[in-house]
Amino acid sequence: MSSCSCQAEAECVPGDGHTLVRLSGEFDADTVHVFREVLEATGEATDLVVDLSSVTFADTSLLHALLDARKRVVLAGPLPRQFHRILDLTGLVQLFAAASDVDAASRSFSG
Repeated sequence: MSSCSCQAEAECVPGDGHTLVRLSGEFDADTVHVFREVLEATGEATDLVVDLSSVTFADTSLLHALLDARKRVVLAGPLPRQFHRILDLTGLVQLFAAASDVDAASRSFSG
């Protein structure tokens, strides 16, 4: 039985043509359900800007959740160095649309 004092949070902010999802804290197998619940609640037709700038830890559990939604997600950074390394090592960095910050990611959904 594992005991985790990890904190993971996801905040949704409706935007113009998309929803901003601000993730913060640590995302692993025990906490990634916080993000998965947001994905489920927003529905598959909703475009998402996922702000990862306040994520302090992320393993492949978060990567897997993002892969499931990659067609409707733009990652907003700056990406945590450790998570960017996971993307590089797995060769998956090219699968995601990414922007330097939330504003740039949001603009990718306009006109």
